[in-house]
Amino acid sequence: MRITDLTGRKGWHIFLDALGFLVGSALYAIGVVVFINPNQLSSGGVTGISLIIHTLLPIPVGTMVLVLNIPLFIIGFLKLGWRFIGKTAVCTVLMSVFLDVFDLFLPRYTGDRIIAALFGGVFMGAGLAFVLLRGATTGGTDIAAKLINGRWPYFSMGRVILVIDTIILVTAAIVHKNVETALYSVIAIFASSRVIDSLLYGSDRGKMIFIVTDHPKDVSDGIFAHVGRGVTTINATGAYTQAQRVMLLCAVRQNEAAGVRRAAMQADPNAFIVVTEAGEIVGHGFKKPEE
Repeated sequence: MRITDLTGRKGWHIFLDALGFLVGSALYAIGVVVFINPNQLSSGGVTGISLIIHTLLPIPVGTMVLVLNIPLFIIGFLKLGWRFIGKTAVCTVLMSVFLDVFDLFLPRYTGDRIIAALFGGVFMGAGLAFVLLRGATTGGTDIAAKLINGRWPYFSMGRVILVIDTIILVTAAIVHKNVETALYSVIAIFASSRVIDSLLYGSDRGKMIFIVTDHPKDVSDGIFAHVGRGVTTINATGAYTQAQRVMLLCAVRQNEAAGVRRAAMQADPNAFIVVTEAGEIVGHGFKKPEE
């Protein structure tokens, strides 16, 4: 493969990363500035934990946000690598900038708090999904959610974030003695988690990809490196030529199919690829058997 092709492809991925980070951070900030903050709702996360600690101890919220983020970033660096942490740091900065800038001129919605919770959750969920799709998070407890999802793929990102933030909100309701606000905030977090899972994973439907190649190891390694999916090797024989070939079988979610095709073609431009619909995929990394 020519160097110019590699350079062009790398530049395209950098552009997509930047676009995803900008759009995702902006959407998240809109949800917070327009819907969440004006209605005194909480989005959970490290900020929510910091507010709880601030209520109990005379420690500034900003200081606690920094203190809590440091170990999460260190663990993320050790477990997920410097690229992930670098992208997450960029998104964290962008998020802060958008929050401050949008706070200067965007209108506020102060009507029905249920509507505010729903729309705030949708905007935050869509924004976070854009960021996650480009291999980053917005920092804080999202890093913890990413680690849990990586260790136990059965638990989707949306579900993990929902559980973490709900625990934080319940704790905040007990400490602040304000159950009503916590309940509205749970609505926002639930809406956010549903949007995240819908954009990241789609439905239970997926794609079944068959790849006939002369370079099975290169293709398998490329798929695992780019998409994180395993591959099954099947020995195949051409009916006409009787030539012995290797066929790879890979089950993926809808949004991962393009990445698998791209990785396969990079490793073997002459690979023969067939992509079919899978009505449902049950097993490790997909849907739990009992669901």
